[in-house]
Amino acid sequence: MQNNRKMVTETIFLSCLSVGLQGLGLLLNIFLTHQLGAAVVGEVTLIGSFYSLAAILSGGCGFIAASRFMSEEIGCGGSPHRVYQYITWFCLALSTAAAILLCIFADLPGKLSGQEILSAQAIRLLSLSLPLSALAGCLKGRCYAHNRVYLPAAADCIEFLMRSGTLAFCTLFLIPKEIVHVITAVALSMIAGQGSTVLFLLCIRMPRCEQCKVCSFTFRSYLKKIFPIMMNASLVAILSTANDALVPLTLLQFGSSPTEALAQFGQFEAIIIPALFFPSVIQCVMSGLIVPELSKANAAQEQHTIRLITERVLEQTISYALFIVMYLVQFGNQIGLILGGDAFTGGILRVMAPVVPFIYLEIILEGVLRGLGKHNFSTLNYFGEYIVRISVLLIFVPMFGFYGIAASYLACNLCGNTVRIFFVLRMTGLKPVWKRILIHPAIAVFGTWQITILLKKICANLHMPAFAIMILCGIFGGSLYMMLLRLLNQPQLQIRQIQRQI
Repeated sequence: MQNNRKMVTETIFLSCLSVGLQGLGLLLNIFLTHQLGAAVVGEVTLIGSFYSLAAILSGGCGFIAASRFMSEEIGCGGSPHRVYQYITWFCLALSTAAAILLCIFADLPGKLSGQEILSAQAIRLLSLSLPLSALAGCLKGRCYAHNRVYLPAAADCIEFLMRSGTLAFCTLFLIPKEIVHVITAVALSMIAGQGSTVLFLLCIRMPRCEQCKVCSFTFRSYLKKIFPIMMNASLVAILSTANDALVPLTLLQFGSSPTEALAQFGQFEAIIIPALFFPSVIQCVMSGLIVPELSKANAAQEQHTIRLITERVLEQTISYALFIVMYLVQFGNQIGLILGGDAFTGGILRVMAPVVPFIYLEIILEGVLRGLGKHNFSTLNYFGEYIVRISVLLIFVPMFGFYGIAASYLACNLCGNTVRIFFVLRMTGLKPVWKRILIHPAIAVFGTWQITILLKKICANLHMPAFAIMILCGIFGGSLYMMLLRLLNQPQLQIRQIQRQI
């Protein structure tokens, strides 16, 4: 009971913090779009996708390894500090080697492409941030393993302030005077953000294990465990980068000019995707928190705890996602305009709203799979997802333009998450109460939808501003939705309380 309350408290705190950071990040994207143009933001996003691929390939999966393997070591009473040393040595060696190779061959991409944007200076600067990124992941994972989740949250705040502050300064003062290039500014912001995170977390002392405790595995056995996880993450990263690169190419086939294709891609990545993912901060926080909890329960073979955690996160995710779908469908056009887009942006938000439950389920289910150590299944499932996604992208975008991207997202999420949820239910032995998980939220969201439509019409007749209507319907609709859910679930909650007493 105490662990459940602690998890709820941590989820609320980290969710509030993540909402603030993601909100500021969305404002930063809007600022960059207005200052640099959507096409330049599209170029930066595309380069950022390739940088993320390099960071994942060279990072050694430090965060996942530290949060999972150290939690398992704590659960079995071993030496988590020795495990952390294995992880840090390996990640730093791998990322440093990758950074050296990038510095040596920094001139090659620019010569092959003939584009100034791929300058050797920018690539060398980006390579310097790879070891910092790997070490930051290890340090954050260590904090999660020791249940000190507030420290990574503080580090995220410091990182965001340093990164966004550096990028905003360069955008306002250095880029217009052509003192630095856009990609050079991005590289400087990466170094500032990751460096500040590492410095902050290195100053924090963690609990040290007793010297007499013996580690449950050696460095060689650690390598055997981490390589499948790295291969899984690398495959997913490669497919994701390939998908990002294909988006502007398929838009060119639809008939858009290169500038228009990059501008649409930039608008999609800077406004539409962040708007869809912005409410998912709760799921992201819960996914990070349940990995060490499930790892400890799995190491201790506490199947009841695993089923209890899985059922609760599924219930909360589905009920929350359905409300977000309702809100996006009703106010997608206004949200698009507020975020600096146009009517087209709002239309895409409304079209992609049905994808939201699948996106949020993916975040949670991947957390469950990581906690149970089912990385191989996760990789195979992601591979199938991206095959579907890229296939639909190649077929439908040249025919229907941007709406083909929405179709690719919907198709891959529907296929991938259907397989995920059945696999998770089979592995955990969970028999969910579908009334509470799916039927009750659907009834509650339908009732809330009808009442908020009526409220929206009344407010429009009173000539209230659109933004005020959005806020009012959000607050009133959210309160009503929670009340309806509580009323529908009340009989089952009472039955569960009686069963516990018995």
